[in-house]
Amino acid sequence: MKTILCFLLPGILLLLPGCGPKVYEAPNMASVTRNHQLIAIAPPMVAIKGRPKDDQAQLDAAAREDTYTFQRELYSWMLRRKQQGKIRNLEIMDPQTTNAKLERAGYTLDNRNLTPAEMAEALGVDAVITTRFNTSKPMSQGAAIALGVLAGVAGTTNATTVNMDVHDAQAGMVWNYDWEASGGVFNKPEDLIEDLMRNASKRMPYTIN
Repeated sequence: MKTILCFLLPGILLLLPGCGPKVYEAPNMASVTRNHQLIAIAPPMVAIKGRPKDDQAQLDAAAREDTYTFQRELYSWMLRRKQQGKIRNLEIMDPQTTNAKLERAGYTLDNRNLTPAEMAEALGVDAVITTRFNTSKPMSQGAAIALGVLAGVAGTTNATTVNMDVHDAQAGMVWNYDWEASGGVFNKPEDLIEDLMRNASKRMPYTIN
């Protein structure tokens, strides 16, 4: 029988495989995030493994499309929860404004040259949420069509891992969440984000449980 061990260390909860998502909370997380009034969701980093026969240029284009799709879905999810009273009263910068300000500061998908603290300064926000998605196939509809990996087609289920951070403008990273989609069953971005955030929000500093 496989032995599963979970370790609780000062300021960090380390969960080994089989224990569920991995969550880090800085000791000052609550006191720091309590004062946040405006946050932004940075364009996620997306890596698509694809198949041996897939063209790399198409995979890169698909990753760009998925980047903005995931960013919009994260923003929409947080707005809905805020309207439902499940996220405390703070403002969330819309993706269009976020991306425009970052581009003016020289930060693009091809040149991610700013640290989270520098992004926060360029955006004029109290904190930045950064995410990294690793998927086995594109999730945006247009990209999936281009590569012939439509939802519902045999063999096109998506194995996905996500890493999400909250970076305070001054204190640095105060929260981290690592999550793996069990079974790789997601074919739509909104379904993936819904399941991700439903789990992450149980420990996220801005949500009201």
